[in-house]
Amino acid sequence: MINPLEYGQSQWQQILHDYDASLRSRMGELVQAHSRGLAENFYQQMMDLPEARRFLEHEQVNRQLMASMTRWLEQVFSVHEVTQIPAAVERQFEVGRVHARINLPINLVSAGARLHKKCLLEHVTQRWPVPADWLKAATYLVEVIDLSLELMSLAFVSKSERKSRAAEAYRLHNLGMNLSVERERQRASLLDWSQELVFALHQHETPPTALRHAEFGLWFHHQAVSVFEGAPELEQIEHMLRNIDLQLLPALWEAREHRTAMAESMAALQRELRALSYLLATLFDRFIELEHGRDTLTRLLDRRFLPAVLNREVRLAMRGGGEFSVILFDVDWFKQVNDNHGHEGGDMVLQQVASLVAGSVRSSDFCFRYGGEELLVVLVEAGADNALAVAEKVRDKLMNSELSLPDGKRTQVTLSGGVATFDGHPDYDQLIKRADRALYRAKAEGRNRCLPG
Repeated sequence: MINPLEYGQSQWQQILHDYDASLRSRMGELVQAHSRGLAENFYQQMMDLPEARRFLEHEQVNRQLMASMTRWLEQVFSVHEVTQIPAAVERQFEVGRVHARINLPINLVSAGARLHKKCLLEHVTQRWPVPADWLKAATYLVEVIDLSLELMSLAFVSKSERKSRAAEAYRLHNLGMNLSVERERQRASLLDWSQELVFALHQHETPPTALRHAEFGLWFHHQAVSVFEGAPELEQIEHMLRNIDLQLLPALWEAREHRTAMAESMAALQRELRALSYLLATLFDRFIELEHGRDTLTRLLDRRFLPAVLNREVRLAMRGGGEFSVILFDVDWFKQVNDNHGHEGGDMVLQQVASLVAGSVRSSDFCFRYGGEELLVVLVEAGADNALAVAEKVRDKLMNSELSLPDGKRTQVTLSGGVATFDGHPDYDQLIKRADRALYRAKAEGRNRCLPG
């Protein structure tokens, strides 16, 4: 099977061979003169497509797109030497990988390429009035853009396949949790919500948090739908949650001043909760226990599952207008821990830090070992203030904790953290970079602090 890089280079070399340097140079000058206008026209035309608009309407995307589109047009038509080809091919691969990362449909990429060809061909006919020259220039134009699109597609498919494998592996990992323990945990969440409801009702307080936004609802929408993908009970449970939040709970509160009506409403709500609990048990019973997919040292989620989680959270947030946040933690002066207590001591400290972090967030959130002594937390349905408060809670809790060492001694360590909240940009990598920059600032400003990004 031919190497994609070698294939791309050979095809670009063929283009250089087939078209003389003078024509290629004149085409480069033409594109250079109109690149900004082409980028602006591209953006305006694509914004008319509803499918494309959700990827382009973010302000940061707009700013970056104009510059990157202009640069891309100028670069692909400025390749005149064989030595320039490897970098040009790699640029097309990188564009394709970005498209895959943000789940940009390939048909939109093709539509954009077609739009560029149409606009450029109009300029070509004005620049080369002689039909023979016009045809040669137009053919060169089409070949360069089509090859660029082909190389992007190669990278897009490769990246998408890896993402699909990671998503499936993540689902299999989720099936590997201790399902019997998780089942009881979620049953307890339902019971807690029910008891909170009864207490609020008899104390004449305001209604409790909607079940959709309570611990159980968050777990169901952000984890269960992935763990039990395809199970018929999912749709039934979703219907029950809507019925409880939109019908039964409001009806109960309206009837609380009338004893008979309140009793009937409470009975209806309790029946629905019992049915929900039964469906939940059935859902868990459908799946067997497996044990794989966690980082072997910390037992946190493996980093390879991060794209699957973040892509899903981005889709949920963009579809429903919600938000979520990430926290990137780093253990301060961890090298000194290894130097002073050996790698066994360092591993033991990192295990305890990971356990503390995982135990400080909700069951609906996600904790990853990001690399080395870095841990990454995805907080679902959490805004900037909430996420920073969680990060500070973890930092303070660790700062005041003593950790065990292999020789029976105790030690203390601190964390630095960077917090970033989803702002509508479809590329989750931008979110992680913001958290990483905030983490860098936290460490530069003295460590043992958490800063927003």
